[in-house]
Amino acid sequence: MCNKNSKQIIASLNRIAGQVKGVGQMVEDQRYCIDILHQVHAVKAALSKVETQILKSHAACCVEQA
Repeated sequence: MCNKNSKQIIASLNRIAGQVKGVGQMVEDQRYCIDILHQVHAVKAALSKVETQILKSHAACCVEQA
């Protein structure tokens, strides 16, 4: 992975980890199911964005170097 993107990706993953922890807290607090589902959807969207960043980085660096 290109070093220039790794800090940004790590920051995004740390944010996502916080979101997941928040979802767990919502479940423990027995929050409204739809609110929990909205947060799960947000986590999935954030992971998808990170996936896209990693794929772009792979194409730009790894494939180019190969």
